[in-house]
Amino acid sequence: MALQNIGAGNRDDAFYRYKMPRMITKIEGRGNGIKTNVVNMVDIAKALARPPSYTTKYFGCELGAQSKFDEKTGISLVNGAHDTAKLAGLLENFIKKYVQCYGCGNPETEILITKSQMVQLKCAACGFISDVDMRDKLTS
Repeated sequence: MALQNIGAGNRDDAFYRYKMPRMITKIEGRGNGIKTNVVNMVDIAKALARPPSYTTKYFGCELGAQSKFDEKTGISLVNGAHDTAKLAGLLENFIKKYVQCYGCGNPETEILITKSQMVQLKCAACGFISDVDMRDKLTS
C-alpha cells in the first residue's frame, strides 16, 4: 500500500511524519445505479483521525450527490461515476478545512463542538484553537 503525505504543502518532503494511504476507488454498477466506492476510506480516515462518515459526507456535499457510509462493512459509496483525481482533490480540501491546524499546519487536531454549536479545531501540537467556517454544508 503506497503512502502519501497528509496535506498538499508537504507533498515533496520524504521525511514528513504524517502519512495516509493513497485513495483507491472503484466504480460499481451501470446506468442510473452507478456508484463510486472508495475502497480504503476506513484506512484514510484512521490516518486523518476523523470518522470515515465525515469524509464520505463531505464528498456527497461537495459533489451534490448522495453518499453513504456503512459502519458494519466499512463501505463508502458516492452516487455517480467520479474519478480518483477528483475525489483526491476534494480530500485535500477536506484536510485543509477540517484536519490541518490553521496556526502551525500540523494534522494533529481534534474537532470540538461548543455549547453554541460552533465547530472548532484544537491543535495538539501548538494548542491553537480555530473556528471552522460555519457556512460549509458539512458543519450544519
